Amino acid sequence: MESKKNVVVWLQLSAGQGPKECGWVVAQLIKRLLHNAQKHSISAELVESLAFEKAMRKQNLIEIDAYLSGLIRLEGAGVEAYAESWVGPIKWQGESPYRPKHKRCNWFAGIELVSVNGAQEVDIRELAREVDMEAMRSGGPGGQHVNKTSSAVRITHRPSGVQIRVESDRSQHRNRQLAMERLQMILAAGIEAEGRAQVRDRWLKHYQVKRGSPVRVFQGADFREKY
Repeated sequence: MESKKNVVVWLQLSAGQGPKECGWVVAQLIKRLLHNAQKHSISAELVESLAFEKAMRKQNLIEIDAYLSGLIRLEGAGVEAYAESWVGPIKWQGESPYRPKHKRCNWFAGIELVSVNGAQEVDIRELAREVDMEAMRSGGPGGQHVNKTSSAVRITHRPSGVQIRVESDRSQHRNRQLAMERLQMILAAGIEAEGRAQVRDRWLKHYQVKRGSPVRVFQGADFREKY
């Protein structure tokens, strides 16, 4: 029997315009998605993320507890159906971890499928000739878990000025591959002329998370799913 071909899908998670509690939901969803994908024999990687609080975005000593947004790459057979099962509003019912006794108990985040239509039209081999790569040490919480080797990668697309940094894997080669895939998607979206700041702002632009008809509901401090 012929085996199913692996497919790559990208999901963007966002707290929208919600408060930090919604950013906490995004952080929990990232953990859940990465863990749950393994059960379905799907490869999952957090490729980009943005801490909810600006003060936390340029540090690598403290573990982030809330994210404004995150970008996850999924790969595997049957990944489209798995990804679609997560797309839409996500509701968490629970007491605020930041504001005890706050009356509100329903918090929302959103998951969207990032379109990769047209990405293959951008020849990655030709693209490689237009890119400068810089290797650096990866960030992350301090202590023994910090990666001491220069595995993180930052690529710069010379024609557009787009810069992408990836440090999700311990392999420099793998991080470069992920960065090039991300660049493919950005250029295919027709934003070659935008500077790196505008490009980053564009994909991180926080869409208004819908609050009706959630596709999944979670409850409590242990973030258990309600069926």
